Amino acid sequence: MASADVTSKDRPTGNAAAGGDAAAEIRAAGPAAPGLGRVPFALRIGVTGHRSLADPDAVAGAVREALRLVRGRLAVRPGTQTVLVAVSALAEGADRVVAEQVLAEPGSRLEVVLPRGRNAYARDFATAASRREFHDLLRRASAVWQAPSLDSDQDGYKWAGRQVADRCDVLVAVWDGEHERGRGGTAEIVRYAREQQVPLVWICPGGSGGGGGGPVLHAELETEAFGLLRKSAKDLSTFNAGRLSGPAFQARLARELGDLGLGKDRGPGDGAGAAMPEEFRSYCDDVAAWLLPFFIRADTLAVRLQGWFRALSTAVFAMAAAAVAVVAVQVNFWPGTNWVAIFEVLLLLMLLAIPASRNWLQLHERWTSYRFLAERLRSAYFLALAGTTDRAGRGGQSSFADPSVGWIERALAEIVARRPPQRPAATEVEPLREYLGTYWIQDQAAYHVKASGRHEKWEKRFRGATIALFTVTLFAALLHVSGVGHHGAGRSALESTLIVVSICVPAVGAAVHGIESQRQFRRHSQRFSRMNMLLRRLCSRMEAARDLPQVQSIAAEVERTMREESNDWFGVMRFHDVELIM
Repeated sequence: MASADVTSKDRPTGNAAAGGDAAAEIRAAGPAAPGLGRVPFALRIGVTGHRSLADPDAVAGAVREALRLVRGRLAVRPGTQTVLVAVSALAEGADRVVAEQVLAEPGSRLEVVLPRGRNAYARDFATAASRREFHDLLRRASAVWQAPSLDSDQDGYKWAGRQVADRCDVLVAVWDGEHERGRGGTAEIVRYAREQQVPLVWICPGGSGGGGGGPVLHAELETEAFGLLRKSAKDLSTFNAGRLSGPAFQARLARELGDLGLGKDRGPGDGAGAAMPEEFRSYCDDVAAWLLPFFIRADTLAVRLQGWFRALSTAVFAMAAAAVAVVAVQVNFWPGTNWVAIFEVLLLLMLLAIPASRNWLQLHERWTSYRFLAERLRSAYFLALAGTTDRAGRGGQSSFADPSVGWIERALAEIVARRPPQRPAATEVEPLREYLGTYWIQDQAAYHVKASGRHEKWEKRFRGATIALFTVTLFAALLHVSGVGHHGAGRSALESTLIVVSICVPAVGAAVHGIESQRQFRRHSQRFSRMNMLLRRLCSRMEAARDLPQVQSIAAEVERTMREESNDWFGVMRFHDVELIM
């Protein structure tokens, strides 16, 4: 089957400003304007159903009840806005009823799946008023997917119905419960959704089993997919609940704007940012206003959680070594004072408590996922300027297969849906090429050089410490074997000290080695060095680009290279968690 045509309409909503110096508007409005980078939770409601409804108003009421039911089951935490997105083919009857009820919600959107070309499809509708209603709803759509060329109209309806089921989180079926009457009909799409375990709310318009009375709801939400949806809602709510200081957030925003050449104090001679045409600079302001609040939240929380995680992981290794030291000192210097061993017990209890607290706080999962999100958002700013997109977006191949972090893709999809529209005057090749090369590729290459050097330096420090500790242990062992400090039947303080050193220093060495292994200094140093080399090559190619398609192609390759590096980092670090050691 040929691939479907896709049309997207990016509109500025949420954090995106309507135009002008949007970055200045964010600074003036204060931290409440961007919501401190909180990401709404998008709930996609698909629809399949009959065209002819005896009581559309009653069905509309049932749809509202279905939406309340689904939201109640998700239990999104306070502080996270739920945005409804209708996924509909906009046929007469149920498709439009559900779409209209969703669009009645504040901040909602509409995505449309067409079984064939819009004009040919509109001729299916009985009246001119129905066709006008279809075109009015279609104009409100934020995205439109159209079926490829197929053998028959029924094949198109089947394709569209399956696409709706595949793209939604919950499918609302307005269905009388009767058997299939044709290809692509409601019964067939309901059967397909059940086979795919798509969460389903069935509204029987004339009562249970097609009998009399008002509409009856049947919820089929106990599926694995709905469980993952609940987890995504929980994880995104946790991300939004992270505490950020308003003044610190604003200060970070000002720094980021300055780093992008968009700060208040920019002026002549300030590099590539000073040479930008006003229209391009204004578009940069709008894109920064849209994206920076989200990036700052993700990056700030990632840095904070990384510090907590590293402190706990270092404490685990240190406490294990300290427990060995307590026993060694007590046995060799105070053999009769067993109460000293209570400190070993306390250390061991703390060793048990640290992994337990880590599981409760989910430090490792949150740190790595927030860092991954921040890096994707960093690239999204420059991709938006280039007029291209993240090639791993919704409907494409996911960045990683782990469903436990599926909230990241959902968050990215919702953020991208709020991207300000591309301005034709902002796509001049020379300023775009220079800006991407300077503020993105060169900046990232310089970061990787510094990071590689920093990790190499720490790797040498830990290696030197390990060698020093080994040398001390060997020296103490040789002195002990040589009888230094030994006096007849008794044990001198020197001999006891040599024994303690021989026991404790290897434990400290093991702790140092454990910290080094967990931090992966050598691997990260090599990874950063390799990324610097790749980015330098891409920067040279960007400097040689002569037209917009070339700039966009290189920008997409830069994003892909950086995303693959982030995937590699995520794959390595997710298995380096805090664990109980002895």
